[in-house]
Amino acid sequence: MSTSRLRRALGALLALGLTGGTVLAASTAAADTAASDNQWTDSSGLTADAHGHHPDGVAVTPTAGETASAVTSTAAAWSLLGPPGGDIYDTAVSTADPKIVLAGYAPGGGFNGGLYRSGDGGATWSEAPALRGRSVFAIEFTAGGTAYVGTQDGVWRSNDGGLTWVAGNLNIGLNDQVLSVAVDPVNPSVLWAGIASGLGAQKVNLMRSADGGVTWTNRTPAMGAALSGRAIAIDPNDPNTVIVAFDAGQVWVTRDSGVTWTKRSAGLPNSPLFDIGYDGTRLLVGGGQLFSNQYLGLYQSTDLGVTWTPLHNSSWPTPVVHGIAVDPHDRDTILVTTAGTGVHRTTNGGATWEISVGGTDTLTGRSIRFAPGNSRQVILGTDTQAVFRSTDGGTSFAQSSNGIAEIDLRSIHVNPRDPNEMAIAFQGQNTGGVYSTIDGGATWKREPVPPTRYGAVRFAPDGTLHALSNGPTTVAQEGLYRRGGDGSWTVLGPDQGAYYESDLTTIRFSRTNPDLIVLAGADFGYAGTEATIWRTLDRGQTWAKVHEGPSGQAALDVEIVDNTDQEMIASINDRSGAYASSILRSEDGGTSWFTSMIGLSGRYMNPYLCASSHNPHVVYLAAWTTSSSTGVYRSLDGGVTWESTGWTSNAAVADLACDPADGRTLYVSLNTDPRVVRSTDAGTTFSPFDSGIQGVRQPRTLTFAGASRLLLATAKGSYATNLDRDTITVGTSVRRDRGQLLVDLTWQGATSVDVDIYRDGTLVGTVPNDGAHTDPIDVQGRGTATYQVCRADSSICSAKTTVAYGGPPA
Repeated sequence: MSTSRLRRALGALLALGLTGGTVLAASTAAADTAASDNQWTDSSGLTADAHGHHPDGVAVTPTAGETASAVTSTAAAWSLLGPPGGDIYDTAVSTADPKIVLAGYAPGGGFNGGLYRSGDGGATWSEAPALRGRSVFAIEFTAGGTAYVGTQDGVWRSNDGGLTWVAGNLNIGLNDQVLSVAVDPVNPSVLWAGIASGLGAQKVNLMRSADGGVTWTNRTPAMGAALSGRAIAIDPNDPNTVIVAFDAGQVWVTRDSGVTWTKRSAGLPNSPLFDIGYDGTRLLVGGGQLFSNQYLGLYQSTDLGVTWTPLHNSSWPTPVVHGIAVDPHDRDTILVTTAGTGVHRTTNGGATWEISVGGTDTLTGRSIRFAPGNSRQVILGTDTQAVFRSTDGGTSFAQSSNGIAEIDLRSIHVNPRDPNEMAIAFQGQNTGGVYSTIDGGATWKREPVPPTRYGAVRFAPDGTLHALSNGPTTVAQEGLYRRGGDGSWTVLGPDQGAYYESDLTTIRFSRTNPDLIVLAGADFGYAGTEATIWRTLDRGQTWAKVHEGPSGQAALDVEIVDNTDQEMIASINDRSGAYASSILRSEDGGTSWFTSMIGLSGRYMNPYLCASSHNPHVVYLAAWTTSSSTGVYRSLDGGVTWESTGWTSNAAVADLACDPADGRTLYVSLNTDPRVVRSTDAGTTFSPFDSGIQGVRQPRTLTFAGASRLLLATAKGSYATNLDRDTITVGTSVRRDRGQLLVDLTWQGATSVDVDIYRDGTLVGTVPNDGAHTDPIDVQGRGTATYQVCRADSSICSAKTTVAYGGPPA
């Protein structure tokens, strides 16, 4: 039994030994709770439980190296393709003008987000430049229309409906992420702010301002530990009474504006709270998260938190609530937004519920609000798909994210049979999906895949679309999915068990054999943490794990480097940070693998591969040589031996792509400016190729739409640029010299060092690109010859030119 299989068996026994207790939700048993107490790190670098759930909240710090540098691109002109979307954490409609709507963006609940503003009720959006790069977690308007937002950097104020912003200063140090804001309904100069705990480093978790946010004082209850202030409610009849919801299911109440506090958490689960509402009589709190089955749901109290009663019931798929909205004209009508099951609605105070109303069944909502004084207009902020609107009180919702370009893409690919058909894979914390387009990105369609995270999409050579799901498995099985001719999707596997056990990120197809598919990634959770390569010889009906490497590693990339599917290479990434990555090679169709590192000196990590489209034995490797340095290597024998091209960069590589039309041209995406660089000399030198994408967040996959368009997936959507191909023109003349027939060729427009000369489709010479060449023809009699001049090692060629020679005049 392999190490991972033994660990999986022991894990299963452990889970069985810990079963027992009550059912937490309609479809989830306490056995899953025990299993989910275990935690691992997945391919995204985030903590995940046994089912692949990520935790909610401020979970990441700003990405190192993501700042822009002073590099000017000399080529390319990238433009945004979309699709629209992003992780919207809060939304609010102005109290002064219902056409003004604000939406706070926080990618994955972390940093480097921003704010979007709409002036037409949410139909279209534009980014607020002042808050670009600062995640916005909370939005509140005063009765007079002044807007306050809680950001990763304190509280900001706008007096003109969100057009311009002024920063406030909490004076509590760098950990000043504001997760909640409340405005005194009587005195708009009095503000409250809930502060993130900063993983325990920030002890000031609640603050009050009496002068509109100019100065602040600490009002944190004596909780004994730092807990994030998630939501704040102020009694509309007595503004000295304030209720605050914190992590760990804690609710605290003050009746004297924060001088003294009383804990009112008895009866609530020990799970994160995310929203709170109080009308002077009924107190509502919602919370919970999928991670480790930390369920909570929706609770109410009619005695200011002394006692609590659950309002959710067994009809709810999962008791996890992120947002609460009460109809301004009917307190018995409540909307809540949940994790992965959309919006639930009650019209009788919680006695019964309508589940996933308005077509929201796959959405993870973060915020839901009625427009001020309007029972019909509802605005919903969601993970990955940004903003939805309802004009009928929640009976129906429609996406309204035009202009919000913040969707976190992990992969992009193009149908090899149609350069206008492409697909993208995207992710949120615990949700995601696949979009496709058949018009080059002008319009997008969401594919009906299960609403899990997706790490890769790829079209097979015959045009069939595939996608890799990265869990969570409480929603759908992880693994490879395939789109059928009717548009439906089928899971192909591999499936190692009930939990999230295959963390796969790479798909490769044979160029000639439609039955051969290779997947790469790592085992996860109870299956272990080993690098894995999987292979199917029957289009996914059955799978074999053909490689299982050491723990703490992942197979990052795979290339088939011959035309018989026998020779393959794979890059193995060391996740430990020790820069002990490696290259594997197979010579038996992927059945067995061995290390192939000749010529690769030193340490590196995050190794990406690409094979030349003109000679698959010519393979390139780009990898981090340090945390902020990239090197490029080349193999001329299918990965048997390697050599450095000599080029290095002080940025970290995100992907490597070989030009399909030019075997000497490479593209590399980087995590700092220039975001994309290009080499036209087989990796020896590179130049910036990122006009229009300077500073774009987290560039990832590069791919080609035909031979004339380059695409890039980023954490801010997809981008495209047209490639500047040479236009080569050729002139010919025929002569004889001492009986030898000679064809004199001249050409213009080629920019390569060398050019290839083709006669009648056969390469007859590779010569310097000096604009002239004489081709001797050893023939007698009369005939014709057809010539082309091409950039060396590419398919960028002139038009065909035919010359006649020999014999008497016709």
